[in-house]
Amino acid sequence: MDSLEESEEEDDIQKPLQSHETYLCQGLKQLYQAQQLCDVTLGVEGRRFPCHRMLLASVSPYFRDIFINSNNESQNGEIQLKDMTASTIHSLLEYLYTEELSLTADTAQDLFTAASKLQILPLKETAGRFLEMNISMSNCLNLYSLAHQHNHQTLIQAASDYIKQHFGSLSKQDAFLNLEHSALSNLITSDNLEVPSELVIYHAVRNWVEFATSVRLPMFKELLGHVRFPLLTHVELIDVQADIAEYYRHVRLRWKDLDGAGRLKESGGLRKGMFDYCFVCLEVNESRAQDGDDHESHLHCFDPHAEKWEKLPPVKYLSYSGCASVDCKLYLSGGQKDNCTFVNTLHEYNSLTSQWTQLSSMSTVRALHPFLACDKKLYALGGCNESGPLCSVEVFNVVRNSWTPISNLPLSLMYPASTVLRNKLYLIGGKASRSYRGLLIYDTNTDWWTEISMEFACYGATAVSFGTGVYVFGGYTEERGNFLAQGALAADEVPCCTKGSFYLNENGRVSWEIRIPELPVALAFACAAEWQGKIYLLAGKDENSSYNTSYSWVPEDTSWTRCPEEIPVSNEAQIVSCVTLKMPKKPLRSLLLETVASSAVIGVDNTKRGGQASSSARQSCSLNCCWGGR
Repeated sequence: MDSLEESEEEDDIQKPLQSHETYLCQGLKQLYQAQQLCDVTLGVEGRRFPCHRMLLASVSPYFRDIFINSNNESQNGEIQLKDMTASTIHSLLEYLYTEELSLTADTAQDLFTAASKLQILPLKETAGRFLEMNISMSNCLNLYSLAHQHNHQTLIQAASDYIKQHFGSLSKQDAFLNLEHSALSNLITSDNLEVPSELVIYHAVRNWVEFATSVRLPMFKELLGHVRFPLLTHVELIDVQADIAEYYRHVRLRWKDLDGAGRLKESGGLRKGMFDYCFVCLEVNESRAQDGDDHESHLHCFDPHAEKWEKLPPVKYLSYSGCASVDCKLYLSGGQKDNCTFVNTLHEYNSLTSQWTQLSSMSTVRALHPFLACDKKLYALGGCNESGPLCSVEVFNVVRNSWTPISNLPLSLMYPASTVLRNKLYLIGGKASRSYRGLLIYDTNTDWWTEISMEFACYGATAVSFGTGVYVFGGYTEERGNFLAQGALAADEVPCCTKGSFYLNENGRVSWEIRIPELPVALAFACAAEWQGKIYLLAGKDENSSYNTSYSWVPEDTSWTRCPEEIPVSNEAQIVSCVTLKMPKKPLRSLLLETVASSAVIGVDNTKRGGQASSSARQSCSLNCCWGGR
């Protein structure tokens, strides 16, 4: 008897009580499946779906309003739903009663539309998230229109971002021609369109208007107001001029004499796709500066797509400055003048104007310091000056044009590898009185330094963030063969230049599981940059020589690839720093650098009635016939 009671108690323990919500859901599911106590029917495409008013009213303001206020419901309690399929309503009711939902590319849009119309928010959000995760070239335009129709902001943003990224190709699709006027306007006003030329925007607008000329022709002039005509090259402008003169003579182009700076200002700025990302390297030639032969520091620009080098305008000679970039602006902080005097200056190079400007100076003179850009702020960290290694840190706000001191480094440091990953600054290794066996991580949100020890010391390495971690290449370090030693003994000096590399997780811990091929040569003080999933290693030196070579590597590949062109540095010069900089594409760069004003289109007007017409204009031309035969 006792054993039976104990067994019953164990059964009670093993079966926890179900929640009120679970009981309620199970009960509704059973009533629905058995079609019991149903008091309303939904009619769709000739099919009837018995269900329960209480449930529909509790999840849908649409149904609640019908049940309480409307007389549309028929006498037999049946509601007819239009513009929906029976399969969609079946899936919708299955979701409401059972929480089971199977979404596919074929069903998600119909369920999203039905949930929007019937105001079933949980289903609308679920289907909306599915659509966001499955945007493609074939559906993005339809999803953009659908999201606008139902005012789903996150789907609007996701589809809009995708369209802007592929605007050139998408503007040629039939679905593009069916966009609403407001949706098209929102797209072509964006700075984030990835188009290489404004001519793409002009042709997109023209084709959209031509698709439904009788309705859209009056909108043409307004849409052309969003075309940034000053950014058209002289050759492109001839194309547009001829097109408007032949097919739309009721529009008159407005002209103005503009130089490059005027074109930039009048246009409102370049679009995202009108830039290339280039690597800009700073050259230092100490011997020529000391001889008084050359008092300028030269900048070399590398196009990773073409793998070609070119020179940028020089700056007054500085050696061992910090180098950082934000968008299309490059910054040089501190360094040493040609007489070896340490400075605290900050110089800005604008790739849109190809001009240098001096900004507010740092509070401390410094050189050989990491200089990192994060969230529109520039961080000058440590380094050294005539008093020795530094631990001070200050940050420059690009928007406010001002410097502010922040928390000092835990120790004085120069020569660390440095990079930025997810709003955190990483300083790896380095040297002051001795080589540093650790790394520092600075959280820009909390103004807090975290110090992490390493099993080896290194300095003069280079680092680049990639994905969720950091790659660190070369430098002077303890070695076993040509690879970094794990658990090597401490040393006051680390004299050996290495071909080895290692990988850091975001938490600062070294991951030896990530395999990195041996560098082609032992390198210290090289520069590293990432572009489209490929890591580049530029310049560098060892104990005996400086190198002008560049190499590329795709993570998970087994070897490095040498770039065909060497860095075109002067004799006895070396590259000391490198950053990624946004540069206008070459045709636009030539246009923006024009110093002599020339005629440029800045907008459009309607042709005045009775004004002079071209001798070739057809006398009886109407608005529509100007587009004939296209």
